[in-house]
Amino acid sequence: MWRFKKDRSLESSIAYMCGALVITAGVGACLLRGLFFTEEMYPFLTLWFVLCCTCSLYYLIGVGAWRKSGGGAVSGITGVNGVSEGSEGSEVSGENKALRILLSVPLIILSLYVIHWLRGPLSSQGTMNETLRWGLYASFALLVCFCAVNRVGRRIVNVTWSMAGMFLSMSALLAVCGVVKLPFAVAYSNSAEVSATGVRLAGLMEYPNAFGAVMAVFLLERLFVVAVYYGEPKKSVNMLGARSVGLGMECAEAERRSKGAGGVEAEQGKAGSTTAALLRLLPLFPYTAALLLSESRGAWLTAACACAAVLLWKRQLIAPLLAAGAAPVAAAALLYRQLARAGLAVEPVPGLLLLAGLWAGALLAGLWLCRRQRSAAGTARAAMLALAAAGWTAAGIAVLLHVRERITGPSSTVSARGLFYRDAWRLAAEAPWLGRGGETWRHAYLAAQSRPYVGSQVHNGYLDILLNLGFVGLAAILLMLLATGWLLATKSPRLLPPFLVIVLHSVVDFDWSYGLFWLLLFWLPALALAEDKQKHQSAPTHPQSETKLPIQSTSTNPLTNVTTLANPLIAQSTSTNPLTNVTTPANPLIAQSTSTNPLTNVSTPANPLITHSTQANPLIAQSTSTNPLTNVTTPTNPLIAYPTPKKSPQIRLRQLIGTTVCCFSLLLGVLSFHAAQGEKFYRQAIMSVDPSVKVELLQQSLGWNPRSPRTVIALSRLLSGEQSVSLLRQSLLHSPENASLSWELAERWMSSDHPGAALYWIDQSFRLDKYNNAKWVKAIEGMLLMGQKKLAEGNRKEGLVCVASGNELLLEYRRLAEEEANKGGQHNDREFQMTEQADDLSRRLSMLALRF
Repeated sequence: MWRFKKDRSLESSIAYMCGALVITAGVGACLLRGLFFTEEMYPFLTLWFVLCCTCSLYYLIGVGAWRKSGGGAVSGITGVNGVSEGSEGSEVSGENKALRILLSVPLIILSLYVIHWLRGPLSSQGTMNETLRWGLYASFALLVCFCAVNRVGRRIVNVTWSMAGMFLSMSALLAVCGVVKLPFAVAYSNSAEVSATGVRLAGLMEYPNAFGAVMAVFLLERLFVVAVYYGEPKKSVNMLGARSVGLGMECAEAERRSKGAGGVEAEQGKAGSTTAALLRLLPLFPYTAALLLSESRGAWLTAACACAAVLLWKRQLIAPLLAAGAAPVAAAALLYRQLARAGLAVEPVPGLLLLAGLWAGALLAGLWLCRRQRSAAGTARAAMLALAAAGWTAAGIAVLLHVRERITGPSSTVSARGLFYRDAWRLAAEAPWLGRGGETWRHAYLAAQSRPYVGSQVHNGYLDILLNLGFVGLAAILLMLLATGWLLATKSPRLLPPFLVIVLHSVVDFDWSYGLFWLLLFWLPALALAEDKQKHQSAPTHPQSETKLPIQSTSTNPLTNVTTLANPLIAQSTSTNPLTNVTTPANPLIAQSTSTNPLTNVSTPANPLITHSTQANPLIAQSTSTNPLTNVTTPTNPLIAYPTPKKSPQIRLRQLIGTTVCCFSLLLGVLSFHAAQGEKFYRQAIMSVDPSVKVELLQQSLGWNPRSPRTVIALSRLLSGEQSVSLLRQSLLHSPENASLSWELAERWMSSDHPGAALYWIDQSFRLDKYNNAKWVKAIEGMLLMGQKKLAEGNRKEGLVCVASGNELLLEYRRLAEEEANKGGQHNDREFQMTEQADDLSRRLSMLALRF
């Protein structure tokens, strides 16, 4: 028994460590603006990979020590807490395949970025950033799924999900009320096409569209939890608790404790206690209010489409969903109208009173509607549903009337996305199969754009993957999404709506540039696994019911799909009480034994806790019993994976995987630490006013991270000519098509006596960024000054060549400006046009040409 306790202790320790990492990821995603800016993620990524390395080392040491002591593999991995004890074989096989795809695709994407980094991408810095990001995503997916199939980690996964959603929504709402100071929680705009009121709630993510999509994900998850709960027929609280997730699971446990040992409801016609029901409904109002205040049309539309798609499949949820959401949606619509009129600027006390009053009213009204809808019948139930539908309708009309111009009128943002997509497709055609590495659009959109728009994000996650990794990477992502959708549909259909929000909204915005969305995407199947595990494990908790245990189940853990028994205490047993029935083979301590006391019967060693060794225990020395627990040729003890003296292949595989994970985590940790140090010295250099100190700090930054183009540019401007040119040329090896580096080289050569080199780098820069007024003017002026200098020195031939080159640049600039003017002012975000300075240069070039 002590070995089994040691096994469970090791499993629990690993589960707690994985749970702590899941919490760390959730906190980091909330505090670091949704993990959008990679530069500010470097310290967090360093900590993350160090913790992953530590967890891997602990796992390796624990498995090694357990193997040497004669025990089996770690139960959390081999299946003490099996996932699908009551499932059919085909269903379990499909679940295992879906989980393998879900966990393998992030590793495939990570490998593709590593391959790009080794073969020379468009941007080494961008590829490094994506490599670090996908290292985070891959490790998080593994950790959160491990926690979901573990008895200890399951609660952490559920609670952390709920706390992350409440933190994001409440921080934004309290910032509006002036309680919390978040400088960029509210986004302002003078364009009626961007905001109907001029203000939109952006929260900690600082981008209203992404914030609205996140709130839609959390809202639909909680809304369908309540709908499923109140849509179930009346049954015991234990069965209802098995269908709860997050706050709902804790509520169900509170109900179970309050109902007594039998788990029978104390109040007929009510679904649990009032406190538990209020806790279920608690997050609906802040999620809905934050979603409406974001004014994200894409988030609203995708949320509606996701709801409609699932409700068409699960029509029985329509009535409970109407009842559950009517009061929170109506109250949130009223709050939206009040705050929108005030421009999201209210005094703290009135704002808090309004927020608290509407929240309380939504809770009480929602509870009353849900219970009446559940308990009433006939005309009374129809009246309740009509009242709920009226609440939804009133809320929808109130919101749509306020933003009708943005919805019905023409939208420049929609047409701008069309431009992005067309240019992105042309850029993707240049490398269709494997793409061009990380952050391709960000570093190449200036060269690919057909109009002078400003958009360093392509506003489509699938196109972004296509540009980075080609059709190979996009196919892997689509396969992962299909596997995730299948897993959610089979294990927990109520989680399909939030999943569909992520999938659909990523088509029209750059959600996948936020690490938070990837974490949520991997979090959802973990919630489904946790719910499925809770449902199967809570089924045999009734003391009077027959306990059916698996017999040599081979589907105990979808993470590894090993062929070990589903329960290490039961070998070939169907006993109703394996811990007390000692006269049958169902006793886990006497598998296939007729002894009445296997712990003392030394002549028949039937204790499964005794290893195969004939010298380690005198109770089984020289034993010739046919008991399979001591017959090393046919070991049936589930705690002894392979009784031969050689190391088990499964143990070898796990140790190999653990070692690989540990080494790769350490490598990524070192890489992120170097990037963090480089970023720290760069920021110190920017803040410094002393040129010598600034040069020293920039050199240190470049020593830590030589792939950063902005560090190279800042340092090159402080160095002499030859050193500057050499530094810029070396940086082009890491970013061969960086428009800023090419322009810096053009400026260096324009200040020298090499007009040919200057023209070459000017052409390179304009090829990579042609809609730039400042560059055209400086290039024309540079060639004019160089021609004047040559003519003053008596070098008439080269001087006239420089003047002619300046005239050619001026003509090309004028042609582009006229073409753009003929297309209209829409999408000319960079205000590309002929400037007065360019006209003045034209006159100077003409006069100089006439003189010579």
